[in-house]
Amino acid sequence: MSSTLIVQLDMRTLCQEADVSADWVIEIVEHGIVEPSGRTPEEWVFDDRAPVTLKRAVKLHQELELEWEGVALALELLEEVQQLRSENSMLKQRLGRFTQM
Repeated sequence: MSSTLIVQLDMRTLCQEADVSADWVIEIVEHGIVEPSGRTPEEWVFDDRAPVTLKRAVKLHQELELEWEGVALALELLEEVQQLRSENSMLKQRLGRFTQM
């Protein structure tokens, strides 16, 4: 029987992993860029993807001087592009099976 490992990070661990201050994490959460479980920052836990998302968000915010709303939109669009590329690749593989006959 296989089991799934679920990794959750508290605020302090997340800040250390992403090298981001708690104030920035709170601001980023307020803009919906990452979504913790829990009601207050003291109770928040984040999934294992949050550090990567935070690092990308901070990089966009600092290097491109985007406001957090712009960062949220940019990350959403980048994720959509990645999903479309994956779907396109899968469809090309399926199509390839028919064209090789």
